[in-house]
Amino acid sequence: MPPKRVTMSDVAQRAGVSKSTVSHVLNQTRFVAPDTKQRVAQAIIELDFRPSRIARSLAVHHSNTVGLLISDIANPFYPEVIKGVEEVALANAYNVFLANVGYDLERIVSSIHSMIDHRVDGAICMSTRFSPELVEELARSQLPAVFLDWHDPSRPSSTGFFSSLQFDFARGVTEAVQHLINLGHRRFAHISGPPDVWTARCRQETFLTALGQFGIPQQDVLVIEGNLQIEGGRAALTRILQASPRPTAIFAANDLMALGFLWEARSQGLRIPEDFSLLGLDNIPLASQITPGLSTIALPIHQIGRQAMETLLAMINNQPPTTTDPSEPALIPTELILRESTAPPPERKDNEI
Repeated sequence: MPPKRVTMSDVAQRAGVSKSTVSHVLNQTRFVAPDTKQRVAQAIIELDFRPSRIARSLAVHHSNTVGLLISDIANPFYPEVIKGVEEVALANAYNVFLANVGYDLERIVSSIHSMIDHRVDGAICMSTRFSPELVEELARSQLPAVFLDWHDPSRPSSTGFFSSLQFDFARGVTEAVQHLINLGHRRFAHISGPPDVWTARCRQETFLTALGQFGIPQQDVLVIEGNLQIEGGRAALTRILQASPRPTAIFAANDLMALGFLWEARSQGLRIPEDFSLLGLDNIPLASQITPGLSTIALPIHQIGRQAMETLLAMINNQPPTTTDPSEPALIPTELILRESTAPPPERKDNEI
């Protein structure tokens, strides 16, 4: 037998008020004393009367503050995202509580706890290292949250409390691989991010899958684990120089590592693209300002921030999700931007191959 449906009368009885008072609290049609309103809110929570977000907002009031959790403020990708978030937030009279967590799970957990304790109205999570326990804790807190570039296939991507925005890497990466193949490259290396970072795994898998579509087997691709920072790109050069046969085309999981590789290659007397073709991902501003300009897979960085904040506001205001399939994340398009860092592979002598 299904459980008994909780009614407004049940809430009124639990709170010790009239049914009309409960109605006035829910619909904000008449002033209700704060202590009475609090009792009604508590009764709603205890009886699970209506969608729990209503009860939560009644119990804690709207703070007009949202939390924004990012991985690395030193990465030029994030300031542009933050600008987009703040534009929409300020236009809607919201403040932004920023947490810079690196890729450290302990700092992520601490920042999420701080956001919950400060009773933010919602959170935008732009770090891609989350534990199942932390996601469950967010769900229990009933805090509306937008996850950027992270997706749990076991959890619907659009619910009352969760929404996921994911990059359409397949389009941009496939364009990049097609470009390199057309230039004549057949030996590839990938500078990846840490394997426990979701987006790093996604970018690596997408790259290897795209190469496979052009007849390059995964076992022939040199994969070097990086750290998504400049140092990771610098360190990768040693491994690539030691490889036999040596790769001629390098794809880094983000622009920072691509730039680290480029600068380290230059310091050792190597040239881009004469010795190696090089591709990054993100299209941070510096990618177009260096020499040679970095070919990269572009993300609409500023628009990402705006879309994430708009999605969160819709959730806070109980508006329906924009995606037609809640099991799938909303996809943000990517695009290949060609600059001077890619060219045909160098001619090599037989004893160099």
